[in-house]
Amino acid sequence: MKKIFYFILFFSLRAETVSPSLFSWFSASKLAQAGGGSLIITPTSRSGNAANSLLGRRFSTSFILYPAGIQAQSVALSIPKVDKLITAGINHLSYGTFQGFDEHAIPTNNYTASDTWFRIGYSGLLKRFPIRYGINNQLLSSSLEDYNLTQYYCSLGLIWEIKKYKIDIGFSTNDILLIENSINNSDENSSIKYNLGIYKQLAYLPLKISIDYLIINSSNIKDYFISGIFSISKNFTLSLGTSTRKYSQNINQSVINTILGSSGVGINYINKEIAVSYGLYFYGTGGWTNGLDLSINF
Repeated sequence: MKKIFYFILFFSLRAETVSPSLFSWFSASKLAQAGGGSLIITPTSRSGNAANSLLGRRFSTSFILYPAGIQAQSVALSIPKVDKLITAGINHLSYGTFQGFDEHAIPTNNYTASDTWFRIGYSGLLKRFPIRYGINNQLLSSSLEDYNLTQYYCSLGLIWEIKKYKIDIGFSTNDILLIENSINNSDENSSIKYNLGIYKQLAYLPLKISIDYLIINSSNIKDYFISGIFSISKNFTLSLGTSTRKYSQNINQSVINTILGSSGVGINYINKEIAVSYGLYFYGTGGWTNGLDLSINF
C-alpha cells in the first residue's frame, strides 16, 4: 500500500499528466546539488546543459533509491574527440511491481510500471568564439500495465567560456517534445524547461560555485538553485546545494524539515582513474533520497 501511495504521488506532483521521469534525478551528484549545477557535466544525468564538455573517455553508472522502493539506474559512455564530445546513455526508472485487479476487484496478474530513456548527445566548440554548443536527443519509453507511451525529446544548450575570469555562462532549453507515439492514445503534455546557469571557480577559496535559474514552461514554475563543490583534500570534495523550493515546499512540519528541506549534500572521491560520489537529498515535505555514482576513465 505504501508503494502504491508513492507511485500515485509521483504522478500527482504536476497538474499535467506528464511522466514523473521528466522531473526525476538520475545521478547522486544532482541530489547533492539539490538539482542545480547545470554547467557541471554528469554523464548519467538528463538535466545538465547539452553543451557540457569532458576531457577524457569515461564510463559512468548511477543508482538512485527513492522512497517506497522506487529505483533509478543509469549508464553512460562519453567519448571526446579534439573539441567535440559524444555521450550515449540509458536511464531507467522502475516504480515497482503491483497487484492487478479486474472490474470486480478480483486479483489478476501482477504488473510493472517503468520509464526508460535512451539518450545520445553531441557537443562542440565554435572555431572563432569561446562558445560551446550541444544537442541531446532522448527517446522515452513508458509502460504501465497494458498502457505504453513512446516520445522523442530534444534538448539544446550553449555555454560561453570566459577563461580569464574562470567563469562559464550557459543557457539551455530542455525536454522539447518533437514526436509522440502512444498505442493507447495517451495525451501527455510537454514540459519545456529553460535554464540559465553560471559556474565560477573562486579565486581565493577552494570552491566552485554554481547558480541556476530554472523556468518550467507548462506550469509556470520558477526556481533558483545555488550549489558548491568544496575541495577538502587532493582526492576528496564536498558538494552542497539548495534552492528556493525550500520555501515553496515548506509545510512547517518541523524545524529540521524547514532547515534541511529541498537541500542536498554529498561526498566525492576522485583520482586519475575513477570517481565515486554519494549524494543525499532532503525533501521539503519530509523524507529523503540517496544515490551513488561511479565513473571510470579509460
